[in-house]
Amino acid sequence: MESNSKRLQVFAVIIAAFVALASSAVANPLDDARARFNEREFDKAAALFEKATTSAPPSAGVYFELGRAYSELGDEAQAALNFQRSLLLDPRFAPARTALAKTETELGLPRRAQSWQTLVASRFPMDPLALGGTILFWLAAFLFLAGTFSKRKLGRFLGAFCLLLLAAILISTVVLCDPRITGRSAAMILTTGGATALSSPADQSEKVALLPQGSVIEILSQRGRWFYARLPGGSKGWVLTEGIVPLIPTS
Repeated sequence: MESNSKRLQVFAVIIAAFVALASSAVANPLDDARARFNEREFDKAAALFEKATTSAPPSAGVYFELGRAYSELGDEAQAALNFQRSLLLDPRFAPARTALAKTETELGLPRRAQSWQTLVASRFPMDPLALGGTILFWLAAFLFLAGTFSKRKLGRFLGAFCLLLLAAILISTVVLCDPRITGRSAAMILTTGGATALSSPADQSEKVALLPQGSVIEILSQRGRWFYARLPGGSKGWVLTEGIVPLIPTS
């Protein structure tokens, strides 16, 4: 009996040590990245923050810290990319918005006017709106179904219609304003010196616009090594795919 008890104690110690090591392995990349950043080892910090973005669920805070590391390294384009990714995950994250504006100024990009969708997303949390719209939709469906078996059909149907209308407003707001949806085709030009947008997918075609490094475009389609895109000014053109990175990382 005493021998079995000792074996159980040894086994428990081994399990506890394994759990502690596993937890340490998960936490270390991010903790170590912050330590490296504080020690001004920005290249090592950036590499560790990059690792953290792939080893755990996406986080606005981690992308923001990664952007800060690239900014300290003088790579403003990569910094802007990660600040943009931070705002995709949390449009209300003010430090990322401030840092992005500063970085875009340093890249020489023109100041962008905020759209009404951006203003809405920066003030209202999208996930609760989506959840509220879904709940209201199912409540409306239940009320409508209950109304079919009720003598007070008109009142129940009217209530179901009001709930359905409110649900439609909330869900439409999310679809139109959530940057994770509206930015699904957005990409950034990281090529040093920027890129040239052409009128057709051919090297000798007419130039439409010169796009500085850090410019954000909307990919509409692809033909071989060319993207057809909506450009920052609203015009459209063809740009080479090299050096163009989606704002939403591909898995």
